[in-house]
Amino acid sequence: MSIDLSSLSAEDLIALKARLDGLTDTSGRSPMRPRQLTDLRLLPTKDDPRPTFFMSAEPPRNAGDLTKTARYPMLMWHAESGEEIAVLSASSQATATATGYIMTPPAEIVPDEMDLLAAQIDALSDADRVALIESQRLDRIQAMREKLAALPEDKLAILLGQAEQPAKRGPGRPRKDAVA
Repeated sequence: MSIDLSSLSAEDLIALKARLDGLTDTSGRSPMRPRQLTDLRLLPTKDDPRPTFFMSAEPPRNAGDLTKTARYPMLMWHAESGEEIAVLSASSQATATATGYIMTPPAEIVPDEMDLLAAQIDALSDADRVALIESQRLDRIQAMREKLAALPEDKLAILLGQAEQPAKRGPGRPRKDAVA
């Protein structure tokens, strides 16, 4: 959508520009410096305003040093499947490492195709699922038609049961003659 400003007078354009400049004026705000977000532990000063990232205005009195962290619980990932688990101690970490878990998430996880297909089919509506199954059935019938078309006539007749197949006789049994 475009607005045609050619119908406005010069005074109207000047007033519009002044109004728009007033909306985008940021001179009254504190300047945001790029370094402000690199170390969130630094508190603001009069010369360097910084955002504070406390849940409240003051940190809890009994929390101690909020910059220290604990090693456990930690996340580990299975190297092949990418399954994520949380380990709570060094012994559970050693057990998980022995069963194929690693400390960093695997970059290239190849998901199982059957799981992906099942998830995609589950995401379909009932009508779409029925249409998909019907189209798959028709595709299989078409593939069988193509294979049957490639067969020679005698094998096709045997396969479809149109020709008489030679009867197998057991050993020592006499041949049956047709009664006339």
